[in-house]
Amino acid sequence: MSRIAAIAVAALLAAACASTPKPTGEVDKADLALRKAEAVNAAQVAPLDARIAREKLEKAKLQMSSDNYAVAQRLAEEAEVDALVAEAKARATRLDEQVKTLQAEVDALHKSTAPTTTRTEIIVK
Repeated sequence: MSRIAAIAVAALLAAACASTPKPTGEVDKADLALRKAEAVNAAQVAPLDARIAREKLEKAKLQMSSDNYAVAQRLAEEAEVDALVAEAKARATRLDEQVKTLQAEVDALHKSTAPTTTRTEIIVK
């Protein structure tokens, strides 16, 4: 009886593994997300998120080549999210720098166009 149960469990496990399709699309999406993050210098702004995304993507590819599709899919999805976080941080940092630059320009314009009055002008009026 236990031999039949073991065979049944093995068959169920094999069926479960076979039911998970090869996660090529998920790996491709994670790869694209990582390339987008790298295009906005995420490795400099959010190095930990970018590194984690890269590592998970590599692990996903290894798992996929070993036919561990469920694990590969999970890792690819996590890599995509990590890459999106890294990209968002990089874009936010760049926008923050642009806002600071524009604010400095506005402040300089305000200073240059502000009316200047001297003490003698006030007294004469």
